[in-house]
Amino acid sequence: MSQAFDPIPSPPGIPFVGNIHDIENEVPLRSTHLLAQKYGPIFQLNILGNTMTWCNTHELIDEICDEKRFHKLVAGPLNQIRNGTGNGLFTARHGEESWALAHRLLMPAFGPVMIRSMFADMLDICSQLILKWERYGPNHVINPTDDFTRLAFDTISLCVTSYRFNSFYTEENHPFVQAMTRFLTESGTRSRRPRVVQTFMKSANAQYEADIQTMVDTCDEVVRERKAHPIEKNDLLNIMLHGKDPKTGESLSEENIKYQIITFLAAGHETTSGLLSFSMYYLLKNPHAYAKVKAEVDSVLGKIPITQDQVSKLPYIVAVMRETLRLAPSATAFTLTPFEDEVIGTKGGKRYQIKKGDAVIASLFEVHRDPAVWGEDAEEYKPERMLGEAFEKLPKNAWKPFGNGVRACIGRPFAWNEAIIALACLFQKFDFRMQDPSYKLEVQQSVTIKPKNFRFFAIPRTDTPSFHLTPGLINAAWRSGSAPAEADTEVKSAAPTSGEKRLYCYFGGNTGSCESFAQRIASEAPSKGFHATIGSLDSAAGRIPTDGPVIIITASFEGLPADNAALFVEWLKGLKGKELEGVNYTVFGCGNTEWAQTYQAIPKLCNSLLRERGAKALLERGEANAAVSDFVDQFDAWEGTLWKELAKVYSLKEQKQDTGITVENVAADRPTILRQTDAILGQVVENRVLTKPGIATKRHIEFALPADTTYQAGDYLAIIPTNPQESVYRAISRFGFLAEQRITLHAPGPTSLPVDVPISINEVLSGYVELAHPATKKNIQALIDAAVEGPERTSLEELLANHQTAVTDKRLSVLDILERHPNLHIPFGKFLEMLPSMRVRQYSISSSPLWNPEHVTLTVSILEGPALSGQGTFVGVATHFLAQLKPGDKVQLAVRPSSAAFHLPTSPEVPIVMFCAGAGFAPMRGFIQERANQIASGRQVGRALLFVGCRKENEDFLYKEDDLAEWVKIGAVEVRPAFSREPEKSEGCQYVQHRAWHDRADLREAFKAGCKFYICGSTTLSNAVKETCVKIIKEVRDCSDEEADAFFQEKAKERFATDVFG
Repeated sequence: MSQAFDPIPSPPGIPFVGNIHDIENEVPLRSTHLLAQKYGPIFQLNILGNTMTWCNTHELIDEICDEKRFHKLVAGPLNQIRNGTGNGLFTARHGEESWALAHRLLMPAFGPVMIRSMFADMLDICSQLILKWERYGPNHVINPTDDFTRLAFDTISLCVTSYRFNSFYTEENHPFVQAMTRFLTESGTRSRRPRVVQTFMKSANAQYEADIQTMVDTCDEVVRERKAHPIEKNDLLNIMLHGKDPKTGESLSEENIKYQIITFLAAGHETTSGLLSFSMYYLLKNPHAYAKVKAEVDSVLGKIPITQDQVSKLPYIVAVMRETLRLAPSATAFTLTPFEDEVIGTKGGKRYQIKKGDAVIASLFEVHRDPAVWGEDAEEYKPERMLGEAFEKLPKNAWKPFGNGVRACIGRPFAWNEAIIALACLFQKFDFRMQDPSYKLEVQQSVTIKPKNFRFFAIPRTDTPSFHLTPGLINAAWRSGSAPAEADTEVKSAAPTSGEKRLYCYFGGNTGSCESFAQRIASEAPSKGFHATIGSLDSAAGRIPTDGPVIIITASFEGLPADNAALFVEWLKGLKGKELEGVNYTVFGCGNTEWAQTYQAIPKLCNSLLRERGAKALLERGEANAAVSDFVDQFDAWEGTLWKELAKVYSLKEQKQDTGITVENVAADRPTILRQTDAILGQVVENRVLTKPGIATKRHIEFALPADTTYQAGDYLAIIPTNPQESVYRAISRFGFLAEQRITLHAPGPTSLPVDVPISINEVLSGYVELAHPATKKNIQALIDAAVEGPERTSLEELLANHQTAVTDKRLSVLDILERHPNLHIPFGKFLEMLPSMRVRQYSISSSPLWNPEHVTLTVSILEGPALSGQGTFVGVATHFLAQLKPGDKVQLAVRPSSAAFHLPTSPEVPIVMFCAGAGFAPMRGFIQERANQIASGRQVGRALLFVGCRKENEDFLYKEDDLAEWVKIGAVEVRPAFSREPEKSEGCQYVQHRAWHDRADLREAFKAGCKFYICGSTTLSNAVKETCVKIIKEVRDCSDEEADAFFQEKAKERFATDVFG
């Protein structure tokens, strides 16, 4: 009796069309990735009656890559692409004799000798790209996917057909490229579109046919040109036109030559463009890899142009390309089918039946992330795992970006050589920085994938070789192994205006505090006689100015630099000598002593490295501690000292005239002005209260995300709020404006206010400044200077003398103080200068994309209560904004990734333990929701323990009666509550740490099972939980406090993730 087969998991389908609606049209990869997360190693879809099985693990792909059992299947999008490429190498069906003929004839053309002969042409086109970026200058925003498309297209056409399309000399891409892009996208869509529907899409069909004709016409032009003007060069076109198959003596037909040219031009440039674009993204996001590439290029190439012999001496660049193709394979999958009915999965104890002719899809995007091969850090970018012996030891079929077996990509050596040359030359010639350091990878997909909306700056390096080379010189350099001497290049700053000295202010931070302080200095600079430039620290990597003081304001995040400072820090660490002589600098660090081990780590590191490399400190490093209430005042005191020192060093006097914000009584892009360029418009779907009346309110808010926005459980949603209208009306009234009045602001230097455009007073006060921010000592001193002698001045002096208790502790704002002193008059522009710019607020997302990839939810505490100042009610700016939202409202928001550690393990079978209280439950809800969806899809998941703190069981036990009850029922989580006001209902445990100690036997069991721990909540909760863990360790290991703490610290590096606030 035959054994039964295991069912292959599948989402429910719809009659006639099957699972067509489970795959999105724009980026199908997003859908298949979510399905893989939900269903696991294998799942099956029915697309318009065709059965398609996705294999997502190395174990399964290793089976289906057996060419004795499976062969390539031209199906789905590939079958549609065949409309344009016919029986070319890429789309020929299994067994077509035309494929075997072309393969035997053309394979030798991609051998090592032929590739070496193409070097000069490759470098020729690469030099055109470099010259373009060089001429545009360091402030030009570069679209890499566009320029790398031009590079790859011109390279393949020149090397294969000796035909120049000159893409770098036209504004638009060549018509072939435009037609091919539309053709590939439409081919993918057609494969998921019912045939009857396709018939009625006359406009799309006409465009599709026109695009195919454009590609055919281009090929005809290339062949016609060659026949009219023959050349002796042994390129692929001559081989196709005149070559004879060594086995049969046959030649390629003219039709097949046309298909091969289209195939080479299309596949040959589309994939390389994606590889280079993704490589640049991952290098800019991973400063350690960026620094290693730069060091390797400088060591191997020095100051002369690359030669072919040096291409093989760049192993780290090769590792970068391999790792890039692991995480972002240009073709994310390939399709196979068995020769006969097959059974797979037996190595894992399963029996999945695959019938002859059915499509089996090797999902490279998933296989290249399989933790069984790549480990739990599979999502991390680590080129080191692709170096030398480490790469050679990879299991067979673990890395398959070029396809499988005899049908693998014939042009791999060509693409490899071209990409190495491009990356080496670009890093030799330029330094790079992202236009938006907070950019989160988005993908655009036709048949291949590329980064979407990814932009960067290319800053020419000094003392680098000239690429003004003629093909003759390049050929001479290649033949001799040498190169022409480099030309001197120097990049200079524009001259400052008369009487001013340049000042540079660079910030590095994720929360906005460092940028706000930098903005304060830049705004103040004109009145001190300086012309200020402000930018992120990464913008100074490799090019710290020497023509003016450099002010660095930065922070540490668990001992690491901020997103917009990582490249700078890595560059600084890579310097070896006195390269920074002539730089005059000072550093101010923002930090929080709650993180004692890493407090001020990056500011200290920057300061010491700058000194070691020859820079001169203008002032001792300053610092501000966010754990104490006078955080801003610490900066104000340091800033005052800074201006005094700069005045001495540069012999400048303070300007008497008012050079601050001026107001002209007469709309703007708020996210851009506030430097939140990743903000997009989301829409509120639901906003409901979770708690009972009479206690602190907590809300559940659901947003619909714009297209192309993705997230993971554990990520943040950044919100740009507006001030409460009551506060806005108070300010409008205090300065005697009308709510509808429009004004125009002017400023002499950089500012985060909307300048030089008419804007309503209401809009300025609502969205650009923090009205409720406590007044600083500097603010109060400015008010004292504006007050006349008398009771009001005396009152202000008392506030300054007792600033901590009278102002900071009571959260007394500048507006509060002005209302208390009705006879005190200051210009509205001065009032705006006193206020910090509106800050973005980040909240942990409380949902999983497996629930809904297009929606996110927040679980937030609403801050509201009597004002400590005694003036009405105090409300939190952002939470009040969120509480007032109604379904349909639009909100400026952005998804931002949390730390890599604060995500679920790659394998859902890894146990997890979660500690939280109040709204700290938010990310845990997302984690549990993800596991619940995986259970519903038939996957095995590890044990999940939730230790959650709240006041009372029936007051603020969030989601107790709906989501949590269901998730407990299906086994997604075990809940261990701690009710602080009803400890008798939680095993006598008042707080989370008490419940953890009570249930320590379960914690020990989870630890032995390899669990990962997560904490979200206040620093008090975090510290208490960690102390309890140390106490448990001490009990189990029978050791001292010090030994227990050391053991905890060691394990915490890999298995303990925290997201702490307050």
